[in-house]
Formats: sequence, structure tokens, C-alpha cells
Amino acid sequence: MWSDNFDDEDISDWTLVDSDGDGNNWGDVFVINDGTGTPVTPISLISRSWQTNPLTPDNWITSSAIDLTTAGGTITLEYVTQVAAASWDEEHYSVFVSTTNDINLIPSDPNTIELTETLGDTGDTGAPTPKSVDISALSGESAVYVTFRHWNVTDMDFISIDDVLINATALLSVDQFDLDKMSHFYNKNTKNLALNSSNAAFSNVEIYTILGQQVVNKKLSKNSESINMAGLTDGVYLVKVYIGNSSKTIKVLKQ
Repeated sequence: MWSDNFDDEDISDWTLVDSDGDGNNWGDVFVINDGTGTPVTPISLISRSWQTNPLTPDNWITSSAIDLTTAGGTITLEYVTQVAAASWDEEHYSVFVSTTNDINLIPSDPNTIELTETLGDTGDTGAPTPKSVDISALSGESAVYVTFRHWNVTDMDFISIDDVLINATALLSVDQFDLDKMSHFYNKNTKNLALNSSNAAFSNVEIYTILGQQVVNKKLSKNSESINMAGLTDGVYLVKVYIGNSSKTIKVLKQ
């Protein structure tokens, strides 16, 4: 229901604060290259803890307001992190989802949901790593903000944040009772997604990538349907199933 993959290198709808005052912040660069000029990250949101000389960042970046008044069920903030493929990969950061965009209030706000961690791994692989934070407690809020803070670290290299997404299941209305009786099963051997309804027939199915690109739009007409996903790249998809004008969104890992 909301996403930003930073491919346009435009963060004008985000608010930046350089709390450490060193003049370096998120978005100074959007790609990290190796010594030969080959990109080692995708186009993404990047903050540095080393740039020719060691840096000690306290960099904040906050999204514009996101409306969750129609969101219910399980609501998640999802994103991908990446650090250097080397021993200087222990980047420390926090992500907050809050009802305020004031960085002085965010950490102590009782409505704030927070994840703080130090990245890096024993193999120093630098592999992109998907993250997920349950923010269901903020369902119904008219304005929430996603804030990333790069801090409490020095003399490492960089942190990359990419494919930021809030995924939610729409609140059910009184005419959506049939969707409560829907079930689904993905068979990784046949690559088929089975949809079953014990009441009304399905009318349509739409499949989206995690970045919101529609890859399937198919009319349906029966209570039991099978959708072949063999032609799709392996990964997470959002499947929106309709019964009449009512819809339900499910998450499917295609592998």
C-alpha cells in the first residue's frame, strides 16, 4: 500500500537530519562502487561511516505521512539492508515507525515501533538481507512515519536500505464475509497457487511484485481455481483475490 525503492534517486518527500553535524547524510550517494567502478549495491538509500576518513554518523531520514486508516490484519514494514563485503561491515542502525516525525520525540513516543540492530555477519558476505517489522499495532492511524537512523558506529563503511514497503490487508467490510471462507496453497513442485472458496465464486486475481508491479491480471469464475506461477521469478508476491467487488490480499513465496 506504500513503497519506495529509491530508483529515481529522489528523496525530496523524505526529511533528513544530520544530527552529528559533519555535513554527511543519507542520500549523498545512491550507489556504492568497488575499486573498478562496478556497483556493489543497487540504487538505494545509503549512509556512510567512512568516506576517505572515519565518520561517526548520526543520520536520520523520515518518510512523509502514510495513511493506515484502511489497513488491518497483519501490517508489516519490509525493507532490504546491505553492508560492505568485508570485515568493516558492523553498521549500527534503527528503524522506527511512529505517529510523530519529530526525531526528538520518536524514540520515547509510546506509539513508536522500533528495531535496532548491528548488521554484518561472520562471513563478511555483504549479501542483501530482507527485513520485516510487524507494525499491526498502528492499524487505523491516519498518519504514520518511517524513520531510519544510522548511528552509534564509526570507521566501518556504508549501510544501504532498499525496497521499503508497507504491506497490509484491507479491513473487511460487511459484504466481504465470503473472503473469510477462502483458503490458498502454493505447491513449489508444480508452481501452482490453489485458491478455494467454500461459498461464492472468485471473480478476479491480480498478482504484484513486492515493489507493486502487476505481473498477473486474470478473470476467474469458479470456487476453485489454480494459478500457474512458473513464469514468474522466484520471490515474494502479493496476490489480490476478488469475490465480486470485495478483495483480500495474501502473500506468497514463489520458489
